[in-house]
This record gives sequence, C-alpha cells and structure tokens, in this order.
Amino acid sequence: MTVDLTAIEIERRLTAIETTLETMLPTLATKADLQAARAEWKSDLHSLTRWMVVTVIGSVTASATITGLIVRFVGN
Repeated sequence: MTVDLTAIEIERRLTAIETTLETMLPTLATKADLQAARAEWKSDLHSLTRWMVVTVIGSVTASATITGLIVRFVGN
C-alpha cells in the first residue's frame, strides 16, 4: 500500500514539474538570444565610451580655452 501511495505521489509531482517546464521553457533565452543581447550590449558600450571620450576632450578644451582667455584679459 505504501508503494502505491509513493508512486502516486511521484506521478503527481512529476506531472507538476512537467507542467511547469512546459510553461517556462518558451520564456527562457536561447543561445541566439544571448548572442544578440551581447552584441547589442557591446555596441552600446562602444557608443557610450565614444561619447565619454568626446565629452572629456571637449571639457578639457573648453577649460583650457577659458583659462587662457582669463589669463590673457585679466592678467597676472
């Protein structure tokens, strides 16, 4: 009798697991999905890095220009 109850319990649990997997599997990322996300992330990172470099160079140039103008017109 215990063996039958255990087998029924195992069958019930297995059915619950299979049902859960059937609903979860379509939502999981595939290898292609991960590769596409990585490529997009790398592209975004390169774009962000480029903007950061341009911003830093522009800021340094602007600061040097302003400092030069102040020194030239205000004097020592």
